[in-house]
Amino acid sequence: MGNGLLLRDLAYIGNGELIQAPTLAIFSSAKCPASSILKAHDHAKEIKNGEIGIISGFHSPAEKQVLEVLLKGTCPIIVVLGRRLEGARIPAVWKHEIEKSRMLVISPFKKYQTQVKKDMALKRYDLVARIAGHALIVHASEGGSLKSQTEKWMGEGIEVDLM
Repeated sequence: MGNGLLLRDLAYIGNGELIQAPTLAIFSSAKCPASSILKAHDHAKEIKNGEIGIISGFHSPAEKQVLEVLLKGTCPIIVVLGRRLEGARIPAVWKHEIEKSRMLVISPFKKYQTQVKKDMALKRYDLVARIAGHALIVHASEGGSLKSQTEKWMGEGIEVDLM
């Protein structure tokens, strides 16, 4: 994928070179069993100091748990916002990681949206999966949008692993 071309079309702050590095996308439905969140936490501990970048929206509870662990490590992190970057509050811990060139925060959205809507979440999911080319699904609820996206990606040749 021409990720360099892709970055030109996105709003971003941080180390733009991270988008060129190998990455693993991590996804989870918002409604996720506690046992899956614990597995995600444990997996994050294993990969937090690796060389592979981790990309996600870090929006669902399981994804937030993964980010919390990753921030204690050294691996590259790419956060894809579900809203526009302009005017977004960037947490202090993210600012610190951005200054260390370890984090990239991107957004495909330019219009102001008061809240994350389903179509925006689907666009974010798709962008994350296409950048990485390899997705790890912590949990996809039956009948949910992540489940259908996962099936679509597998049909398009994106590598998908289920936790």
